[in-house]
Amino acid sequence: MRSNVAGDAESLSPLFPYRPRSGQGAVVTAVTQVTERGGSVLVQAATGSGKTVATLAPLIEHAVAARHTILYLVRTHSQEVQVLNEARAISHRMNEPPLVLGLSGRAKRCLLLENVGEMKGATAEEHGQLCADRKRATEKMFREGHSPEPSSELPQGGVLDLVDLDGCAYYARVLQTDVEGFADRVRTKLPTPPEFDRICASENLCPYELTKRLLPAARVVTAPYAFFFHPHVRRSLLRWLNAEPGRIDLVIDEAHQLPEYLRELTSVALPQSSVRHARQELEGRGDFQLPDGPSATRFFDIVHAAIEEILRSIVREDDAILPPNLLEEVLLTSLGGTSRRLDTWLGALATWGENLKEERRRERRLPRSWVHTVALTLLSWPQLDGSGYAKVAIRSPRPALEAFSLDASEPAAAIRECHLAVHMSGTLSPLEEYRQTLGLDPAALAVEVPSQFPPSHVRYLYDPTVTTQFETLHSNPDAIAHLTDRIGFVLQCLPVKTAVIFPSFDLMDRVLRAGLQYSLPANSVREHPQVSPGDLWRSIEGFKREPGTGVILGVAGGRIAEGVDFPDQDLEAVVVVGIPYPRPTARRDALRRFLDERHGSGWSSAFEAPARRAIVQAIGRMIRSEHDRGLAIIMDRRAVSFGNVLPGLAPIGDLAATTREFYGRRTRWSATPRAAEPGPAAAVPEADSADPDER
Repeated sequence: MRSNVAGDAESLSPLFPYRPRSGQGAVVTAVTQVTERGGSVLVQAATGSGKTVATLAPLIEHAVAARHTILYLVRTHSQEVQVLNEARAISHRMNEPPLVLGLSGRAKRCLLLENVGEMKGATAEEHGQLCADRKRATEKMFREGHSPEPSSELPQGGVLDLVDLDGCAYYARVLQTDVEGFADRVRTKLPTPPEFDRICASENLCPYELTKRLLPAARVVTAPYAFFFHPHVRRSLLRWLNAEPGRIDLVIDEAHQLPEYLRELTSVALPQSSVRHARQELEGRGDFQLPDGPSATRFFDIVHAAIEEILRSIVREDDAILPPNLLEEVLLTSLGGTSRRLDTWLGALATWGENLKEERRRERRLPRSWVHTVALTLLSWPQLDGSGYAKVAIRSPRPALEAFSLDASEPAAAIRECHLAVHMSGTLSPLEEYRQTLGLDPAALAVEVPSQFPPSHVRYLYDPTVTTQFETLHSNPDAIAHLTDRIGFVLQCLPVKTAVIFPSFDLMDRVLRAGLQYSLPANSVREHPQVSPGDLWRSIEGFKREPGTGVILGVAGGRIAEGVDFPDQDLEAVVVVGIPYPRPTARRDALRRFLDERHGSGWSSAFEAPARRAIVQAIGRMIRSEHDRGLAIIMDRRAVSFGNVLPGLAPIGDLAATTREFYGRRTRWSATPRAAEPGPAAAVPEADSADPDER
């Protein structure tokens, strides 16, 4: 699939704003070719190679001429900001700068409901229903000759009651705004999404609704994956854009994450907690009798007991594959009914839940019904069979039954409706495997641009004395202690800011509890699954600003290891603890078998490729330009299997001598004095507790 295209980026696109780096010309040429013929182009370009601007320049030139819209899908805040920064540079070479907008979820941008306690944990659908009600109320006020005003301050206690809200002052301001005039302001400044939201907040404008009204005039729109790949949201987005799919030029950034994202998007879960919530909902609203059947509360007792029995009987560790039709058989045996009667009962429950949602909307409450959710899931369960799904019983991290989607090509079909699609990542290879997984055209153009940075700027080492292999960690009682000591030794030899990337939060916690926390400098930052994106982002920015050295801890595939740039001396060493293979769960094994049957690439696609990408992504955080340098150290003897992506990989040897040679005479940080007894892992500073940021 490789295309040996070449060329000078500036000569190929008059909008290219910089002196081109080696390799950017190949990307510009490939993207230019696909603008002419349509279809997909796969771009594998090393981290920091400038693929964003090399993609945007020819796309904007084409979109302006063809009156297309560029929909740039991103996964992180930093990618979104990067798109805006490159669009600014390109706009300086245009007579009329393009309108570039960032589109993110309604809940993240709502000025009215951000202080409503009941909205915590609301789904996008629930938030959208409430928003629609407030908008209708606002429009009615306008017809009656008045409009709501924004509250000057929060009520005593600091949290609003949803019942007290009537209309939306921020939407009212949007209705009164000169949208074309605002578009001219935005087109001139091209603010980043956070900057746009701050402007709106200062003028009491709803940023979400104003963005929707500006979209038809936009030439470039950044958005999370869900805006395009969720069918209902995609239909709404195309309506807002006033565009047919054939007039969309799609860019998928960090495309190596897309197959897994699509599988998660189309999977269906039935958590035990949802069944409990459904029963509690009935108790609070009044039980009722199902037609010729049990009471509704009794029905959910039976469903809960059925899931518990399945988990107890077939799950030995974390999860297990469900035998065909097991849930249906257990339910029918316990209920004493037929499949048709079961569907009748579920239909009655779904109707009751839908009525409850409407009642709560009329009461100005969150339009939620657990009964409705569980009933619809059980109704759809028998249809989620066949080779495209694996039904799994899960004990950890939360007990549930799940129909896990194996086929990423079906939800990826929407890509083929667009005029073109650019799939790009620093870790997209193997390209043929990616193409097959998404069911893309075999004629899709592909470009692989190797790193143009001096090879001597990165040195790859591995520790042959340790491994995180499951059998070793669980059979050798001294394995964690030895691993902890080796990580501490490596950190003591590194006089620079360092990232330590673990394969999981569980292993990170075990190593911290084993004593690593006492070997860390005081300004260390730790990623944690409970920390909000905004809090983590501020902690990362603080880590970057901190002079001298420090350690930041994250997990492979997490928010630190992917999508965050650490240029210059913000990060000069990456320690990857173990090989980040995906956990060998029942879901992962089902995926391996599915890919083996379809493409003959089960182990490679399900295990080896994700581990390779995770390693390269983590190391790539510190190499963002030709001036960056760093050491990459893999704490696992199995690293030798990845020598093809770690050129010059060598044993760790005399690390102190290596670091002196590589970094020169820098002052090493001083570790926190080691305590007599290991304390909790929480001793490592985490993100601050400020209010969540936009992302």
